[in-house]
Amino acid sequence: MDLGSMGQDLWNEAYRRRGNFVFYPNEDLVRFINRYVRKRTGISDFMDIMPLEASEWRNFKSLDMGCGIGRHIKLLDEFGLNPYGIDLSSDAIAEGRKWMGLLNKQELADRMLVASVTDLPYEDDFFHLCILYGVLDCMPRDTAGKGLEEAFRVLKKNGLMYLDLYMDDTKGDMDEMALAGFDKGTVKSYYTVQSIKDLVGDKGSICEFQIIRTTDADGNAIEYRNRAHVIVRKNV
Repeated sequence: MDLGSMGQDLWNEAYRRRGNFVFYPNEDLVRFINRYVRKRTGISDFMDIMPLEASEWRNFKSLDMGCGIGRHIKLLDEFGLNPYGIDLSSDAIAEGRKWMGLLNKQELADRMLVASVTDLPYEDDFFHLCILYGVLDCMPRDTAGKGLEEAFRVLKKNGLMYLDLYMDDTKGDMDEMALAGFDKGTVKSYYTVQSIKDLVGDKGSICEFQIIRTTDADGNAIEYRNRAHVIVRKNV
């Protein structure tokens, strides 16, 4: 499997700087799971939301693409959604496996793999749910397109996908190199509403599209803080 050694080296360096060692889940992703997949109704009680047969729920599988050290794998496991995870960074996966082991979740550690979004090590129609949180916008646009094709390949028909992407009204559609920060040297891609719709194409139906904008007190956009949160259902 060609992981793209240059990109892998850059992301390993990013994780060695430890700026993106994130341990807590994004609250918008928690809301998505509660609203579209499985709602938590008590300490150990849940209500299933996705319209699946009982046999499908017993075999439910979810995938976190670009899982980092595993914060959303831990979340998906808490909801009983049988998570798997891949990341290009071997350093991130090593740290994530260590974390899951300390949580006595060796089965989760074993399902965290070093892999590229463009070459997923899973069969067609394997997952009911794919999470791509802050992933496709951290690579060149053509690579992101191939990664989304792979996500659709491994997702079951009528399965759900959660996308989180950079948006910037002043930049429009563009790719640029991060010059500072934890991800220095990597590529950032900015999207517009139309380019996100084009990225999804006809393989999925957009169920929800939210743009979350963060500004300072004067109303000026804060760089990297405008996000698109998009929920997609696979058509074919």
